[in-house]
Amino acid sequence: MPWEVTSRIRGGVPLSVADAQQFSALITALADTSLRFAAQSAAWSALLDQLTRTRLQVLACPTHRDSWPNDSWAAAATPRLSFIVTLTQTCKDQIRTCSTASQRLDTLAQLVARAQGLYTDAEARAARACGDIPNDPLSTASAALKGMAGDILHSIGVAITGDDRSQILPDALHATAPYHQALMRGFSMVVLGGIARSRLFRPGSGMTAADPLRGMLSKNSVNIAAEQLASISAQLNDSRQGNRIELSRRYPPRQVVRHADDIAGAIVQLRSLAEHQYGTGEDNGLSYATIAIQRYRRADGSTAWLVIVPGTDGHADSPFGWPQNVELMSSQAETRMQADSARMVLAAMERAGVGQDDPVAIIGHSQGGIVAAALAADSEYNIRHIVTAGSPVANHPIKGDTWTTSIEMDDELVPALDGAANPVGERWLTIHGSVAETTRDDGRAPTLAEPVAGATTERQISHYLTFHQAAYANASALGSGAVASHDRHFRQVIAGELEETSYWQGRMAR
Repeated sequence: MPWEVTSRIRGGVPLSVADAQQFSALITALADTSLRFAAQSAAWSALLDQLTRTRLQVLACPTHRDSWPNDSWAAAATPRLSFIVTLTQTCKDQIRTCSTASQRLDTLAQLVARAQGLYTDAEARAARACGDIPNDPLSTASAALKGMAGDILHSIGVAITGDDRSQILPDALHATAPYHQALMRGFSMVVLGGIARSRLFRPGSGMTAADPLRGMLSKNSVNIAAEQLASISAQLNDSRQGNRIELSRRYPPRQVVRHADDIAGAIVQLRSLAEHQYGTGEDNGLSYATIAIQRYRRADGSTAWLVIVPGTDGHADSPFGWPQNVELMSSQAETRMQADSARMVLAAMERAGVGQDDPVAIIGHSQGGIVAAALAADSEYNIRHIVTAGSPVANHPIKGDTWTTSIEMDDELVPALDGAANPVGERWLTIHGSVAETTRDDGRAPTLAEPVAGATTERQISHYLTFHQAAYANASALGSGAVASHDRHFRQVIAGELEETSYWQGRMAR
């Protein structure tokens, strides 16, 4: 497989200061020992070069050849050459041993650092430093655009001069990944600045003309701008497709979604449902705005639920269209809950029989993840755990007793649409995945990277669920306590026997 994902972990169960210091000391010791083995390998390599030169000198030296009659000099030189050959092989063995030890120790240091999330603090500080652009909308947007411009033009140039122009978008997204959040903050400030100047703030919301200016200084300026844009986009969308949801239960010829034991299993089921909805799976009647709701019976007789929500499908009369994303990103709970996709999921949960006090877990991709965050923040249901894949949910006010596991790829853009990094805490874990070409012939440990299932030789948009699946698998392989605690909590929420899986499809009507 030509592409692989390497994950970094941020959040989850925090390390104590003492534990963090111990792990840092261990990493330093491993790295130092790796360098010493590398130095030993270099020393043996130098000796090998010297022996090679000596061997050539023995064979070519006239003094040796002329000091012995006839061909007897060769016999006399043989013991010397045999000794040199033996030393040469010993040097090669030592080079190989030291080099392997150095690589393994370096790998171990990386794995310990990633498993404990010790890289991410430094990365977050660097990202904040790069993103701390003055709160002037034009300078913020232009600073991000200037940084992106060269990379975008380079990616376009490479794609155009190559054989496949379909690589323009994925290459450009990959090259400009460091600027995505800053660009979205800059864009939101431009929007809010324009609203403030034109006084087009949302009527009836209690907002004054000064509020957009204050929103420009807020950490969730993107969501405040989305609230203003939603006042326009929601009305236009309602006039185009109507505001009434027609919800129907679907009965596919076979089970598309099966029992999920843990987060990894839930991702598999989400991918199975989403691929049908996105048109990449077989046509089984679920290729249109369909969610799945599973009922689990616990050992004590109580009921738990798993709600599986794919993302935007783009159909003209779908509750999961493009405009609904803007409403879900709003800074106002009322606007978020009025989004068609959120209303559809709530209606399906009610029809499926989900009780207000029943423990619920939700897993969603893209817009589905935003729906999960909105319900965890604003609904009356007992949402105990949500898993989001490729979703911008950093600024959603998710309730404190809800666990959130987020999976985000560095270059997929969509999770950066909120213009901020996810909060860090015991109950909020973010797994960041980085995509690179596979290099399986370098002797690295398998846990260093996870192959992407079904990846092509060309670079793909990493917003596909196969990339999130690989990112979670790689994070799980690290043995992180934070990942293990989130997986354990998810399993506890849905622990039990699967009694029923129901499929619910929605369409918009007037």
